[in-house]
Amino acid sequence: ARHLLRLLAATPPLTARLFAALGGEPAALVRTTVAPTMQSGGTAANVLPSQASATVNLRIALGETTQQTVYRVRRRVRDPLVSVEVVEASEPSPESSTENAQFALLAAALEVSHPGVPAVPYVMMAATDSRHFHRFAPAVYRFAPLDMSNAQRASIHGVDESVEIAALERGERFHRALLERLG
Repeated sequence: ARHLLRLLAATPPLTARLFAALGGEPAALVRTTVAPTMQSGGTAANVLPSQASATVNLRIALGETTQQTVYRVRRRVRDPLVSVEVVEASEPSPESSTENAQFALLAAALEVSHPGVPAVPYVMMAATDSRHFHRFAPAVYRFAPLDMSNAQRASIHGVDESVEIAALERGERFHRALLERLG
C-alpha cells in the first residue's frame, strides 16, 4: 500500500484521471460534485407544472473557483428559459501544509489513539465551519478520528447516522492526547 501511495503522489495528473474514473468518493476528491437536494414543481400528478425549481449543492474541487463553476453550470444548462442563481457560495479552502508543528501534533495524537496508523493528508469533501478559520490561521485541518464503515460514512447527515462506541472511545483518546500536547 505504501508503494501505491508513493506512485499516486508522484503522478498527480494520472492519479486525478484514475480517481475520476473510479467514481464515487475517489472522484469527489478530484472534481467538483453536484447533488440536487431540493426540487419543486407540479401540484397534481396529471398536470404539467407552469414552473419548477431545483436547488443544487456543489462542492467545488481544489483549484477551481465558484465563478468558474457557475460558468460551467450555465454553459451545460444552456437553456434561455432556465435561470441559474447563486444562493450561497464560498471558495474552496486553501491547502494546509503537512510540514509544520501543527500537523506533527495531529500525527502524535493519532499515534496514541490509533497506533501504527500514519497521518496522511486528505481532501475533506464536506463543507465544515472550518472554512471560515483560514483568515485567522495559516493551517486548518479537518479531522475526525473515528473508525467508520462505508455504510456509516454514507449515512452521515442521513437516517440512522451512527458510529460504534469503540470508535468514539478512540476518538476521545485522540482528542485528549491532542489537548495534552497543546498545553
